[in-house]
Amino acid sequence: MGKLSSSSPPLRTERVARDATGGPTAAQYGGKSGAPPPPAAAALAPGRWRFVDLPLNETLFRCFVYGQAPYAERLRLELRVPERRWWRIKVRGLAQLRDWPALWLFYNSARRPPLSAAAFAEAAIANGAPAEAARYAPRMPPAEAVPLLLQCGEASAARAIALANKDKNPELLRRVSAHLGAAP
Repeated sequence: MGKLSSSSPPLRTERVARDATGGPTAAQYGGKSGAPPPPAAAALAPGRWRFVDLPLNETLFRCFVYGQAPYAERLRLELRVPERRWWRIKVRGLAQLRDWPALWLFYNSARRPPLSAAAFAEAAIANGAPAEAARYAPRMPPAEAVPLLLQCGEASAARAIALANKDKNPELLRRVSAHLGAAP
């Protein structure tokens, strides 16, 4: 059989922004930076955002970052994005926005989320919120929760979990002790 070819053109989107007068922005005239402005500036700029020549994952991510979650949802349904990929992209986008209450609600929205609590915690840590990452530790197995809590700087909570599980997993208590520089 020959090559499969798509009759539809590739997904093309473009960024359309307008300044306060409704005209094109400086970036559209070859301004200093052709990259989209940071999310705070995007929220202030009137107009719509569309993205050109980006992979689908990056387009969905940027929809979240620029506050276009309904468009991301529509793209997900139209292009049949797998649920696990969708969750990973949405977690990354909500963490980038630092919308911690929305991230927590998203985690609790499904009876059994397709991603583990560790993925949510890693996204929070990657965006500089270790206290928020520690919120997910009680929903993780002890072998994952203790290193996470140590990474977040919550050694007392990590020690409590390690002590509670010292019979099943003595390595956890050794790990906490090594982190604290003390004997068990």
